[in-house]
Amino acid sequence: MSSSHSRRLAVGAIATAGAVALVLSGCSSSPSSTSGSKDLTLKIGTILPQTGTLATLGPPAIEATNLAVADINKADKGIKLDITQKDSGDTSTNIATNSVTALLAQNVDAIIGAESSSVTLTVIKQVTGAKVLEFSPANTSPDLSDESLDNGYFWRDAPSDVLQGKVLGEKVAKDGHTNVSILYQNDSYGKGLHDNVEKALEGQGASIAADVAFDPNATDFSAEVNKVLAPKPDALVLISFDQIKKIVPQLKTAGFDFHNLYGTDGNFGVIDPTTKDVPSIEGAQFTNPGVQTSDDLKSRLQAQAKKDGAKELQAWSYAPESYDGVVVLALAALKGGATDGTTLKNNLRAVTTGKTDCKTFADCADALKDGKSIHYQGLSGPISFQKNGDPGQAYISIYKYNADNSNSFEDSQFGDLTK
Repeated sequence: MSSSHSRRLAVGAIATAGAVALVLSGCSSSPSSTSGSKDLTLKIGTILPQTGTLATLGPPAIEATNLAVADINKADKGIKLDITQKDSGDTSTNIATNSVTALLAQNVDAIIGAESSSVTLTVIKQVTGAKVLEFSPANTSPDLSDESLDNGYFWRDAPSDVLQGKVLGEKVAKDGHTNVSILYQNDSYGKGLHDNVEKALEGQGASIAADVAFDPNATDFSAEVNKVLAPKPDALVLISFDQIKKIVPQLKTAGFDFHNLYGTDGNFGVIDPTTKDVPSIEGAQFTNPGVQTSDDLKSRLQAQAKKDGAKELQAWSYAPESYDGVVVLALAALKGGATDGTTLKNNLRAVTTGKTDCKTFADCADALKDGKSIHYQGLSGPISFQKNGDPGQAYISIYKYNADNSNSFEDSQFGDLTK
């Protein structure tokens, strides 16, 4: 597959007047553009949630990938991107498998997604076994740090929940809570976060009042809510996806004070403040990997959504990471001079650990052309990939919910996973 995507450069050696021109052609690893040369073409597919328990968080990621493709193509730096959007669904369906099958049939070079770690675990062998690069902007399960799963073809710019769990657990304890219940979904995502939240809480001297798991595909959570509230905890950590919409009314009925509720990235932004169909959770605090989404990016994403004929965006989770994912893939292709999965995996670290900092695709591409080693500084924060494809450094942000279920940025904490 690499030879079909390699750029062919014609190198002419022209002798004196009247001599015959000799033209040699060959593969080049240089990303520089030459008159008459053909740009690289990087074919990207996505499996981002259009349906299922994470469907609320799919639109910002989808629009961010579309925006990144538009920016890169407009930059005209020797590479053109094609993108095909597919649904990931959730683990209650085989949508992700069908989407991956369709994308592989189209000979994509890379697949962005899934957002759900559990969904990724259902397709990771299918994708990486085909030597196609899989890049997730949102997978946080520690299980995915295992290199034996993917032979180096799985990468992500969202940090492992080793970091988010630590920040969240310590935040709950620092707020003065000492008797904490945890309600979490029983899958790779939920268990990974649960274990690290529990470890951090106990490390801060807090006790676990109740520890209750629920089936991610369940539709009623009254029994689980009763269990976590029975010991009268002074705080509740809820680890879920859109199940939060059904859990919150049950907590409200039980008289729970939402100032003592803590959530995670999977349920942050899921409650739509414009619908008023979920009780106010004013005072609740949620963690979300990455830095605060800038107003400029929000504006550009809304414009992209309008251009795509999509609904106005209500959430921003993993939009910066999704944009950055497309950019680093394009830069890796330019660095390696080809677009196949093996070239991409062999160059992703190089474009995120070099000596020359650069903040846009165009600036980074120019630096590569000048022979510099680059370190792309992403919209989601610093990206410094480790050998296993995980980011070595990342931010975890904390948000607080307002009376109308909108949310306000509180703080960001930097974490280094290389230590």
